[in-house]
Amino acid sequence: DALQRRLNDMGFLFSALGRYLMARSLIGIAIALVSVLAAILLIDVVEQLRSIGDEADLTIFHAAGLTLLKTPMLIEQTLPFVVLAGAMIAVIGLNRSSELTAMRAAGVSAWRFLAPPVVLAAAIGIIFVMVINPIGAATYARYEQEKARLLSENPNEPTGNGVWIRQASRNEQVVVHAERWSDNGARLENVTFLFFAPRDGSLKFTRRIQAETADLRPGFWQLHNLVEAGPGVAPEHAANLALPTSIDPTELLDRFVAPATLSFWRLPGFINQAHAAGLAPVRFELKWQSLLGFPVMLAAMAGLGAVFSLRLQRLGNVARWAAFGAGIGLFLFFFGQLAAAFAVAQAVPPVVAAWSPPLTGLFTALAFVAYLEDG
Repeated sequence: DALQRRLNDMGFLFSALGRYLMARSLIGIAIALVSVLAAILLIDVVEQLRSIGDEADLTIFHAAGLTLLKTPMLIEQTLPFVVLAGAMIAVIGLNRSSELTAMRAAGVSAWRFLAPPVVLAAAIGIIFVMVINPIGAATYARYEQEKARLLSENPNEPTGNGVWIRQASRNEQVVVHAERWSDNGARLENVTFLFFAPRDGSLKFTRRIQAETADLRPGFWQLHNLVEAGPGVAPEHAANLALPTSIDPTELLDRFVAPATLSFWRLPGFINQAHAAGLAPVRFELKWQSLLGFPVMLAAMAGLGAVFSLRLQRLGNVARWAAFGAGIGLFLFFFGQLAAAFAVAQAVPPVVAAWSPPLTGLFTALAFVAYLEDG
């Protein structure tokens, strides 16, 4: 009997009523997406003019171009709320047209007419992760490069000024400049170390080291094929030299590579390479697990949006229930941000931080459907 019920539920998804509910859900999501995206794009264009336009000559068309490069990433950040609002729009529309009442009177359970929006949201999540996310990662990387070019002071990209890093200690200040970087920032090429010591209330230049490469190890830089010189001191050549440093290799990795610039398909290989190099790519593991759980998150949001809009029009308080559903969605967002902060601080594993919000939302939706339908 249980197997037969499941087969009937699966068949309902492809029935005429199931396809109709899925189409209404898709229309609701499209309406929400257009509305939210229009507002976000307008706000982001103004932000580009404010933040970058103050430092560079930026026209409104150039600002719009920068915003378009960010658009796929903006969609990824807002899509859970879009799905939540789209599900609400669809179910409330069915409620106001009395179609929901007719379906309930015909004996269609809540489990059945909530399945189409949930399945649709999960399918959108899968398509987004596999197709849109790689495009968004490439365009966001292009956005970062263009922003660095306009500001000409972003150390995270190998622009014409190269890479600049500063490390300080109680006894000296060291400025590091490299023309290029590789191995996720763990290796600098054509690098120069400038040393300054505090004297008489100011910093005085003490020596300079030029090296072909500098590899960042835990606690020190490993320099290769270097020349060391100082004021009044003849240059000295050396094959290798170890310089102590307080820079954490993982911190440097986070500075040079942004998780948003790596696609769903590139993240696993990048994480494996980082682990092989002895790094702890927590932010990248968090991003990977978040993308894996993205379809579940959208399904949970669709379920929450639909279940809190189920109350029949004649029973009243529809707006209150819908507002409560929106509040649950906001709670999941802030819960996800808090869990991500704990993961970055290495207080919880990334897999726990990434999967807790979608699973919490999904189980909450299932619990409310069971309460409303079965009592």
